[in-house]
Amino acid sequence: MNIALFDLDNTLIKGDSDHEWGNFLVENNYVDKKSYKIKNDYFFEQYKKGVLCPKEFAKFSYEPLTKYDYENLLMMRKNFFKEKIKPLVLPKAQALIKKHRDNNDVIAIVTSTNSFISKISAEFFNINHLLASEPEFINNKFTGNLVGEPCYQDGKVSKVKEWIKNNKLKNSKDIYFYTDSHNDIKLLEFSTVPIAVDPDNILKKISIENNWNIISLR
Repeated sequence: MNIALFDLDNTLIKGDSDHEWGNFLVENNYVDKKSYKIKNDYFFEQYKKGVLCPKEFAKFSYEPLTKYDYENLLMMRKNFFKEKIKPLVLPKAQALIKKHRDNNDVIAIVTSTNSFISKISAEFFNINHLLASEPEFINNKFTGNLVGEPCYQDGKVSKVKEWIKNNKLKNSKDIYFYTDSHNDIKLLEFSTVPIAVDPDNILKKISIENNWNIISLR
């Protein structure tokens, strides 16, 4: 039995869930259009450069969750997935997940996108294990705070190690990890089968230097 870990954004889908969620909020007037779009684009650029402060981004991106009751948020998320995410799903990614499932591998999504937003994608791909950044949820309402460490860069490795321990998966043969982003270098190094998927320029260079597999799901 192997473990197959998948990044979500620009790996299983051809886009970024966090950025698209921000765009969805702006386009549907759930937030101030001008100021929110500027900050959303700013944080996305920081992420692509590898210099994002995940706690600062969490504070920004979780704040809208505090403005609406949970039932409204569920409706918003459903519409968001239908409008923004489902069109970005990659058929080759679905086939790759099926290949691992047919091999009886344990499959998980490991994403920096918060669990409320990414959960609906995990459900679509029928992946039960979701490792993500966790917004605090108390008395059926989001507080705007982050619980624990962000699932980002080194934080992804910590969450994966904890998950492996809690699920008694230490005897797994191989750990596959699929990602597009140089932000995931640490988890690629931790895995036994690191695979770059349509990688950004930095990850492509590092993958070539390390003789890591490079594939395309586009």
